[in-house]
Amino acid sequence: MDIEDKTRVVPSLAAKGKRDKQSQGEARAAKMPPSVPLSSAMADVDATVFVGSPATPKVSSSQQQSAVSITSLDKTVFASTGGETATIAPSSNKTLIKDRFELVSLLGVGGMGAVYRALDRRKVEASDSDPYLAVKLLNDDFKQHPDAFISLQRESRKSQSLAHPNIVTVYDFDRDGDMVFMTMEFLEGAPLDKIIRRNAGQGVDPETAFKILKDVTAALMHAHSQRIVHSDFKPGNIFVTKSKGSKVFDFGIARAVSGGMTDAVGEKTLFDAGTLGALTPAYASLEMLKGEEPCQSDDVYALGCVAYELFTGRHPFNKTPADKAQQQKMRPRKIRQLSRRQWKALERALEFTREKRTVDAAAFQREFFGGQKTLLLGAAVLVVSLSALAAAFIVQYREQAAVDAVYKAELEQKLQSELLQSRVADKKQSIARLLTMASLTVDWERDLRLELTEYQGLAPTDFDFVSEVSVDVATLFLASAREYIAAAELSNGERALLRSEAWQQGGGDYEAIKQQLLSEKADLEMRLAQEERAEQARLDALQQAERRAERLAQAKEHARKIDLVVGKIEGQLRCGFSMDVGVGLRDSLAELKALDSKKSLQIRPIVAKELESCLKNLALENPSRAQPLVDAAQKLLPAQVTISKFKLDYCGHLEAGSGGRGARYACADLLVSGVEGPSLVRVNGEARIPIAIGRFEVSGRELSLFCRSEKVCGDWMSAGDNLPAVNLSIDLIQKYLAWLSSQTGYHYRLPTYREWFGAASANGEREQPDRNCYLKYGGIEKGGDFISTKLGKANQFGLVNHVGNASEIVTDDDGGLLEVGGHHSDAMSACLATTKRLYSDLSKPLVGFRVVRDGALK
Repeated sequence: MDIEDKTRVVPSLAAKGKRDKQSQGEARAAKMPPSVPLSSAMADVDATVFVGSPATPKVSSSQQQSAVSITSLDKTVFASTGGETATIAPSSNKTLIKDRFELVSLLGVGGMGAVYRALDRRKVEASDSDPYLAVKLLNDDFKQHPDAFISLQRESRKSQSLAHPNIVTVYDFDRDGDMVFMTMEFLEGAPLDKIIRRNAGQGVDPETAFKILKDVTAALMHAHSQRIVHSDFKPGNIFVTKSKGSKVFDFGIARAVSGGMTDAVGEKTLFDAGTLGALTPAYASLEMLKGEEPCQSDDVYALGCVAYELFTGRHPFNKTPADKAQQQKMRPRKIRQLSRRQWKALERALEFTREKRTVDAAAFQREFFGGQKTLLLGAAVLVVSLSALAAAFIVQYREQAAVDAVYKAELEQKLQSELLQSRVADKKQSIARLLTMASLTVDWERDLRLELTEYQGLAPTDFDFVSEVSVDVATLFLASAREYIAAAELSNGERALLRSEAWQQGGGDYEAIKQQLLSEKADLEMRLAQEERAEQARLDALQQAERRAERLAQAKEHARKIDLVVGKIEGQLRCGFSMDVGVGLRDSLAELKALDSKKSLQIRPIVAKELESCLKNLALENPSRAQPLVDAAQKLLPAQVTISKFKLDYCGHLEAGSGGRGARYACADLLVSGVEGPSLVRVNGEARIPIAIGRFEVSGRELSLFCRSEKVCGDWMSAGDNLPAVNLSIDLIQKYLAWLSSQTGYHYRLPTYREWFGAASANGEREQPDRNCYLKYGGIEKGGDFISTKLGKANQFGLVNHVGNASEIVTDDDGGLLEVGGHHSDAMSACLATTKRLYSDLSKPLVGFRVVRDGALK
């Protein structure tokens, strides 16, 4: 049987993955492989799917026909043994994980993620002949689950703990940025579910079936011995390799089962997103479907279903879940090619209840594959028979040997007695020679003790001789101790005294010599202690002097370093647009903090005050160039209030009434998005307090930006981006002004009549003769419609279209509203800076507004 599976991924899917990757941008392309859409037609019936997961994207029928099914959506596909494979990206832009694993081709996609064939660059550097492995990546949907990372880590840990030839080897579990992955051995072959489908209705050939069943049974036996239950055992989780037998994988994914599954049909594995539990109904036991705690017997039920499919090519209950099969009283049809014992073992594995089912994989192995009991019994009988025959010869031999032993013993006893007497005499002479030649060394004493031990072995009852020798040796050591003490060699005298006591306790002059030794030792220790104290006092005084000098030198050097850093900071605070606040000043403050944290805290308010003064001056010169310095200062000193609350005024450098000199005498605040707000000019307001007033009427484009951001404009529509924003409610105008205030940090409002009139009249300047008011004279006709807010000549203060175009809303002294300046339908004679009317809703289509900006928000 050809168990090889040439898994292919269609080129259209590879191209789609490439386009997806390009659309994600270069940064993401360097980290995350693209997703590959799979149609529901390509999903295996054994597939693991998530409850409530998004629908699988559809592919065309041509794609479905040209694609070979990539096993289950959640099972690990380890190898493609030939044919085309979908490349992740061009060779010049390969996806690289942990700067080591280069993803080469997609092997399979599932509910948890995708499996890729990867090149291990470390093995390539080491010239390994097989540098490939498999990498399993969590997909984005699964990573969003809070327990996804834990799920893959537990799968990796369990697989690593289950080292066995028939269990797929897992090397490591890791993450690279937001990518969570697991590395496994790369195998060539085919998943068992495909092999069974190719042999549907007839089964795999018996020899191969028995070999596969034996391999996967051995894998489950090993897992059960480690108290691990697979819980999702099925053909899709078995991989038949070309040369390494069959291997089981995906241990640990479906360990915990919860919730009833009585409505499950077919073979789709259902996940509980709360527990990440999983099971495949067609292979799940009755207890698993009821949500009971998993046990080894559950795996046996699944093993029985797999075994039945191996031999017949079909499921024993036609893929009906166990609970429904029990209700329908279904029984598996007997397999003729199995022996009676094998069929009984398989029948018992397929029992619906645990009480009747085989307890674990080891029990199934014994019952199905049998043992060697008969052979062992025959061998035992043969051994007993041979033993009885040999016993008669042994008895006869022992009787003759006993007679010979008696005679031999008598002769040896006589010879031993004579030899013993001779050896005792020789040993005494040897001991006597050692005493005569006494050197009192360690080797001499060791030799003497060895001789005495041997003598006691020859004459164990001669205690007197041993005692005499001990006394003689003790006397020799005492004499030696006395000589050492007299020569002031107290250590040697003490050792000699101890050796004497080891041979004879308290003999001779032992006590007197011991007292003399103790007295001499006490005197010596006293003299040594006095000398040591005097020397220690001298050393202490010397060390104290050295430490004082060292501390003084360190203090001077420390002060010198602080002075250098402070001087550097003073130089960096010289006010100018070239100030290096973001790097230079930051590094100097960090250096000062490392030298003296207290000094650093004291100097920061001073630095903040200097920066504030400098930034105010720079802002008056050029606020745009000052802005980067403000940002850098606020990032550097966020805790200093004078800096953190510093507000750059883009209009503060302009003189009141200078707006008519040109566009560079206008200003605009920045919105949060970085877009400029309405263009402003500076004029004197009431009590000659400078204010910033809109250079142009608020345009449709400016108001539309607010509408898109806040979505509060209802059905209002702009008449044109460059035309005045008209037909507005007062409430909407106030909301726009409040939005501008929150975006810029400055207070925006409607102008008062006095402010507007002062800016529009420009110290009594006459109205522009070409203002957009109604005029019909001879063949000349103008007005009657809005023009762009930026068309028209500015007055001396920089205001454009302040008269004509659209009337503008202002507030009067009593808080009421006026419309001033006239509009495009007013006659030239009534279209003046002095024109004003009470505002009414009837005039909204012809009325716009201009903004005024006060100081910063408090």
